[in-house]
Amino acid sequence: MHQQVAFDPVTGLAYVTQIISDGRQLADERAPVPGTKRDRRGDLCINEVTPDGTVRAVMYLRGVGHGGGLGVEHVDGRPWLWLETDATPVTSGFAYGKRIGRIAFTPDAIVDAGSTRIEVFDPVPASSGTTPSLDIEHGLGVRHGSAGAVEYRVYDLAAFKRRASTPLYRFPSLYRTQAWCLYGDLLYQNEGSAYGPANPSPGNSWWNVYDISTGQMIERRFNATALGLSHRETESITVRRTPDGPQLVFGFATQEPGPRRMALYGITDTTDGTGDHVPWTTLDYNTAVYTPNSGNYVPQYRQVGNRIDLHLRLSRTDKAPWTNGEKVLTLPPHIRPNRTQGMVGQTTGSGVSGSLTVRWEVLTDGSLHLYDPRGLTGWVGLDVSYFTS
Repeated sequence: MHQQVAFDPVTGLAYVTQIISDGRQLADERAPVPGTKRDRRGDLCINEVTPDGTVRAVMYLRGVGHGGGLGVEHVDGRPWLWLETDATPVTSGFAYGKRIGRIAFTPDAIVDAGSTRIEVFDPVPASSGTTPSLDIEHGLGVRHGSAGAVEYRVYDLAAFKRRASTPLYRFPSLYRTQAWCLYGDLLYQNEGSAYGPANPSPGNSWWNVYDISTGQMIERRFNATALGLSHRETESITVRRTPDGPQLVFGFATQEPGPRRMALYGITDTTDGTGDHVPWTTLDYNTAVYTPNSGNYVPQYRQVGNRIDLHLRLSRTDKAPWTNGEKVLTLPPHIRPNRTQGMVGQTTGSGVSGSLTVRWEVLTDGSLHLYDPRGLTGWVGLDVSYFTS
């Protein structure tokens, strides 16, 4: 399955890393090689992919790492890849690179770590799990370190090429990361694992965004894209140039059973401060007990950063009075708050004396409760209220 993707800034072609597939025999190998052996020594396949998903060319790099970082630089009419290299072989699991390598993409080439064809940089000697991300206009990022002590460093690209390894910025990484990328003054992480018994839909895929100048994580957003994919394992993330501006591209490994496929998605408009570009998602509720005023008032939510907007107008189907503290519905796990939060809603003016507002609360288990002691019999609503998750 693929690990990371990056785009040539001139041709627009995608370059995709993946471990060489199980049982593949390269031209200079005497026999097919098991996938577990490829994993343990860090043998990568680099695919050159057209916009319609066609694999146009392939290059093989043995002993370089797991492929979690990738950048593409276009020089003298050809793509140059930035990726990890010099992996230390392991007896089980995956081998990860210790240094940064730069090499021209060459179709059908087979290159081993240590070859003079790979230009090697060692910005953090004696480190491990070292991967790059290239923002050709703004700099080069390096992620390094073992679990619990992972750090990001950001360098001026020209200075890095001169082997001036003093970073402009450095800060610790939070959360487990599948892939990451640098763009401008932001750094994006893709976090999550595949669907399974311990991780059913909607899964655990998150975006984490850092301000590189402060090292602070400024946004953590649940990724609800393509929840219906089979397998759906969070993988790649990068920024692609388009005529309309930069596009954040992210991917999942999918298809169960395999062989795995790569599914890429793009966001051109990231945020305008209002959330107007974010679609509303319908919430489950008991249709036998509650009736919305119309199709425009079916319970819905949308997530903008850590803000959750709620929208609904409901009546009791049996016309009985609303009870004080009545539980109306339960929110999905990924938008539940870590503390009880209150909101102000409204009720119909028909037959109501006093205030036309009502109080709502969202509890940490996701339950949404109405609080009003007046025994209201008309509709109650949230239009639009929000809480922070």
